Amino acid sequence: MATRSLHLLIPLLALLAFPAFAQKDFPDGPAKEYVNQICLQCHQPAMLLAQRRTESDWRKTIARMATKGVPGTPEQFDAIAAYMTKNFGKAEDTSKLNVNKATADELVKGIGLTPDEAQALVAFRNKHGEFREWGDMLVIYGVDGLKIEAAKDKMTF
Repeated sequence: MATRSLHLLIPLLALLAFPAFAQKDFPDGPAKEYVNQICLQCHQPAMLLAQRRTESDWRKTIARMATKGVPGTPEQFDAIAAYMTKNFGKAEDTSKLNVNKATADELVKGIGLTPDEAQALVAFRNKHGEFREWGDMLVIYGVDGLKIEAAKDKMTF
């Protein structure tokens, strides 16, 4: 009986200690403790350490986690976004068109859509939210998917 209890206890202790081991991999900063308390409860440290996102992308990711019921205050989420942006951020690629921010005219000029296709894309984005990748746009009625695929290297999200 004691052996069985020990076999159950060891994995539990390892899980509880895991975030403590990961602490050394994250740079010191005001929100490091929030990353440990909130983010590392679901995510492996290696996965977070490998991410490079813009501030906007970090905020979207954290907002998505909050809507899934991840516990935390708005202040903690803001602090995490600032911490992750500072330590694991990436600059926006200005050589590409951000289709989540572009106007219909910019979509026409930047990726070669017709004015009607560009309007359909903007209307879809306004109704359903931002795109995460070019493939998300293939479901938009009235937009030529071949044009979207051909322009995928000109887009950012």
